[in-house]
Amino acid sequence: MKHLSYTWRIRLFFWILIILLKIFVRAPYDFMAFNTFLGYVPIELSFHLKRFNDRRALAFWLLLITWLVFYPNAPYVMTDLFHLSWLHPHTNITGILRSDPLVWLNFAMMMVCAISCLLIGTATLEQTARQLTMLTAPRRARLRYLWIIIFMTLASVGIYIGRFLRLHSIYLLFTPTWFFRQLWSIWNIQTFEFVAIMTILQLIVYWLMKVSQHFSIANNK
Repeated sequence: MKHLSYTWRIRLFFWILIILLKIFVRAPYDFMAFNTFLGYVPIELSFHLKRFNDRRALAFWLLLITWLVFYPNAPYVMTDLFHLSWLHPHTNITGILRSDPLVWLNFAMMMVCAISCLLIGTATLEQTARQLTMLTAPRRARLRYLWIIIFMTLASVGIYIGRFLRLHSIYLLFTPTWFFRQLWSIWNIQTFEFVAIMTILQLIVYWLMKVSQHFSIANNK
């Protein structure tokens, strides 16, 4: 696969993963194919965003808004890990984890989906923030960190909406008035706490990615 770019490697990985999930995964985890697909959509959109080099291009801003609407689906997949409780992984007597291969296969499957959407999604978020900064304020490179925080905060709000209101990004595109009415009604102290926790979690993942990149570069010198 040396002749394939990283973009195409990522595409093939997600296409194969989604197909395998659709074919082989059964209830109650048959939703993973759809959720992983939704997590992949903003990653694919980010590949097209990087083609633009003119901030005056209307297509760039429309695509950026679409990416922003769908991006929460990428980190959202990690919240699906709570559904592992459906497997009842602990024995009734001792409380020790069961060694049933089916339990661990489902665990591995959900971890692959969650990690791939979260890590690659975070990497493409940084790429999008970097490009937005380059097009709007090329002399203020550090502004990208502000965009990263803003995008992650909005993603955390999106995760809350998807997890507790059970709304998908598609509702915002087709029923925006109703969607924003629902959004207006959710705000309370628990909402702010949830958004803060998820934003900090995403920032930690981003920081760990940057540390691992610097560590890898240092070892190659």
